[in-house]
Amino acid sequence: MTDELLVKGCLRGDPRRQQALYEKYKVGMFMVCLRYAVNRAEAEDFLQDGFMQVFRDLHQFDPQKGTLHAWVRRIMVNTALQHLRKKRVAFADADVSVFADRAPIEEDIISMLSAKEIVQLIQQLPEGYKVVFNLFMVEGYSHQEIAGLLGISENTSKTQLRKARLSLQQKVVDLVSA
Repeated sequence: MTDELLVKGCLRGDPRRQQALYEKYKVGMFMVCLRYAVNRAEAEDFLQDGFMQVFRDLHQFDPQKGTLHAWVRRIMVNTALQHLRKKRVAFADADVSVFADRAPIEEDIISMLSAKEIVQLIQQLPEGYKVVFNLFMVEGYSHQEIAGLLGISENTSKTQLRKARLSLQQKVVDLVSA
C-alpha cells in the first residue's frame, strides 16, 4: 500500500490504515529511537510517543516537502530529544585537549566489528555524547542545527562529537584487544 493511501486512510480515521502505517514504520523508527535511548524500554516510550505525535499531526504532512518516511523519522528524533530535555541531559563544554594525543583507529580494525557491536558501543556513550553523535553522524544535522535543537553552542556540539568519537575509538581498541 502506498504512503498516499495510508495517509488518506489515517486522516479519515480508518484504524486499519493507522495500523498499517504503524506496522510499516515501527521497526525502522524503533531503531532510530534506540539510538537516543538508554535501553529498549525507553526506546519503546519514545516510539509510542512519537507515533502519537505522527497521528496527531498527520494533517500537516506535505508530500511536496519530502517523503512520509523522512517526516516520521524527524518526529521520532524530535520526540527523543524532548524526552532527553525533560531528563536534562548534560551537554557540558569541556576541554578536549586531554584526548588530542590518542591515535585514530585504523579502518581495518573497525571493519572487524559487526554492525550490532558498533551500535552497542554507541549505546554505551554518555547520553550527551550519544545524542550529538547520532544527530551529526547518523541523522546528518550540522553543528548549527544541533546547537539549535539542544539549546547549546556550536562549540559544545563539536566538543561533544569529538569526545564521542574519541570514546568510541577507545572502546573499539579495548574490544579488539580483549
